[in-house]
Formats: sequence, structure tokens, C-alpha cells
Amino acid sequence: MKKWKKGLFAAGVTAIALLSGGYGPYEVKTDETAAESTESMEESSEASRENTETLSRVILVGKSDSDRKQETAAEETTAEETTTEEPSIDEATAKESATDETATEEPAAEEPATDETEEKAESTKKEVVISLAGDCSLGNLSIHGYEGTFREMYDRQGPSWFFKNVKHIFEADHMTLVNFEGVLTNSNNRVEKAFNIKGKPEYIHILPEAGIDAVSFGNNHRIDYGAQGVADTVAAFESIRLPYAYDDNVGIFETENGIKIGIISVDVIYGGRKVETYVQNGIEKLRQQEADLILACCHWGIESTYNATGYQLELGHKCIDWGADLVVGCHPHVLQGVEYYNGKYIIYSLGNFCFGGNRNPKDKNTMIAQARFEIEDGEAGTAAKEAHLTLIPCTLSSVEHRNDYCPTVAEGDRKRLIIQRLNEYSKAFGVTVDEDGRVRAAEQSN
Repeated sequence: MKKWKKGLFAAGVTAIALLSGGYGPYEVKTDETAAESTESMEESSEASRENTETLSRVILVGKSDSDRKQETAAEETTAEETTTEEPSIDEATAKESATDETATEEPAAEEPATDETEEKAESTKKEVVISLAGDCSLGNLSIHGYEGTFREMYDRQGPSWFFKNVKHIFEADHMTLVNFEGVLTNSNNRVEKAFNIKGKPEYIHILPEAGIDAVSFGNNHRIDYGAQGVADTVAAFESIRLPYAYDDNVGIFETENGIKIGIISVDVIYGGRKVETYVQNGIEKLRQQEADLILACCHWGIESTYNATGYQLELGHKCIDWGADLVVGCHPHVLQGVEYYNGKYIIYSLGNFCFGGNRNPKDKNTMIAQARFEIEDGEAGTAAKEAHLTLIPCTLSSVEHRNDYCPTVAEGDRKRLIIQRLNEYSKAFGVTVDEDGRVRAAEQSN
């Protein structure tokens, strides 16, 4: 079980602002990309709401697998004791005096770099591994009954069921982020639209049980139950000190080894090009908060399509140009390709993951993307190196004939099939995925 260290919790007055800020009218439009059955999820195109929500920032210190992270901490402590021991003030003064006397006799030659110097330089680097998964809806549609739903599975199996087959991956990294699609509320005041997703507030405990450390909340199902639904869900996040981000609310997660990971999350489906302001302002806010890495999470694209097009490509590039270190896409409900642009990765769609909005989706392929960064402390501040990306093929259900809401790592032929398809989706970007899931771009340095 992962150890959670509750650190600083600096939340703004988000819930109050949501209740008083107003959402404006919701315009219901017909989605041209209707799914193949009544069970398929459709995302309605609605006008972007205008609001004045305040910044809510949450810092959670520490997430670790008890064995792995304790060993790492012990190794780092040992390294610090052996490489950073300083002489006493008296000893330092004596050495400076001796150096000065020697210098009067003969000019001191510049000393070449030694192995010890190189080792100290290497010790300034810190590694961080981030796991990313797609749409997670902890609940079901308003049109669903009870049988075969997420709610029935929760009642039968409890909170530990849903991520039990991937928990070992989430516990072995430094941070896990998923897209939280839907709300946790007891409100029945739903917005008039084709599909509304909600779960019970108690479902929030599924996330820490799974080792999930932060969520992106900028998506078109956030407003399914209006201002009350958003306020209740934010309150649930804050009750477990879970960093979240949406619109102009940015989040920060701080790892046990002191790396600050900033999160921006925007919904292009309702917000359109207006989200660009959120992204640019969010990057500036996170820089002011001295974030070491910035993740830009974009809810975009067309449902059930496997190739990123149009504004996805444009906005993805802009996010990188503005300063994001990694762009993470969701909404199409299926996997899309990966691009390597100006030294950074853009994951266009992670697909569904633990998705209560569909009891039996036709395409059950999904994945966990793991990004490994090396952070180097230098005189100019902390700088992020390029990411090394690995894709872990999964299925969104542990069985094929229905959705049991239990994502499972794919093996054998299914794993090979998913990697083959990821290569097809990424071919246009000059990116390949090895059989072990490692992502390679022609222009990326090794």
C-alpha cells in the first residue's frame, strides 16, 4: 500500500466561487459523431460557460510504494552523507590560509575535473516517473438502471476492485494522473444534455486506494449537474488532499524527492479557442510557483476517431511552444497517436480507462503512458530534460464480453495488437513504439 504524506493544503475558495459565479445558459447541440448504439458515449457540443472561478492550488507531498520509495530515500540519504560532508569552519580557514601562502610562491594551476567532481555533478539530477491514464468516470449515466453498472460493481466489490490490476504500476511511480470525467454528487439537478455522468461522493476513496495522486477535471462532463455538481466534486477532491486542475485552476503535486509537477486542464469541447488563455495563464502561474514540470491536459478531438486532426494539432503545438513539458489528450474514448514536437511529447488520446459511462464499449483497448524525466539543478534554476516515454497496453475491462470497470494490463497477442495500432496512429508523426512499449522519435536524442 502506498504511503500518503499529507503536506500543504492551500485551496482557494473554489466551492464558494462556483456557487456564486454563475454558469450561464447551457446550449444543447446534436453530436454529429453519434456512437453505434445507445450504450455508446456521445459528447454534446455546448457553448463555453463564462465564469470567474478562482485559483485553487493543492500541494500534496509524497507518494511512494513503501518498499521502493524507502529504499530510494535511504540511498539518497547515504549519498548525501558521503558526498556532501563539509569541513569545519576552522579547517576551512586553515586550508584557505595554506592556499594563500602557496599562491605567493607559485601561481596555482587550474585543476582538471576529477571523478569526484563528476559524481557530485551527477548527484544534482533527480528522476521522476509519471503515470498517465485516460477517462475515468466513477459512476454511471443518468439513463442507466442498476444491473451491469459501475454502481452495482461498487456495491458488490467495494473500492479496491476498480484499479486492482494496475495498482502495482501506480504505486511504483512518483505521481499518477487520470482524467476525472463526471462528478461526485447527490444532486439530481442535471443539466439538459444527452448524457450525464455522476457517482456518489463516497466513491472518492477509490482514488487513493488505487494510488492515484492527481486529476485533470477540465472536461465536458464536469458540468453535468451544474454548479452544485462541480462544488461537491471539488469538495471531495479537497477532502483527501487530491490536487486537481480545470480552467484557470491549476494544481501542483510535489513528489517525495521535492519535484513540483504543475497541472493545467482545459476543455476544448465547450471552451473552443478560449481555452488558450487558460493554458497561457496557467503556465505563467505555475512558473511563479516554481513548478519543475508542467503538464497540459487537453480534452479535445472527435469521438471514436483514431487520428488527431485540426485544432488538436494546432493547440498541442501551442502548448509546447508556450512552455508545457508534456501534453496529455483525452475525450475521443479511443487511443490516438503520439507526436514528438520541439523536444516534447504530445499524447493525443489516452482513451477510456475506468469508464463507468459505458457498460460495454466496442473498443476496449487503452493504455497507461509513463513519462520519465530527469530534473537537473543548475545555477539558472531547475530545468527539465526531455521525457522518455513508455506506453503500457491495457484493456479497460478484465473481461471481453462486458465492461467490469477493472482496467487490466494486456499480454500476448492483445498487447502486440495494441502496439501495432499505436504505431499506425503515430506513423504520420515519425514516431514508433517498440515491442516493449518504448516510444522513439527519429529526432530524439538517446
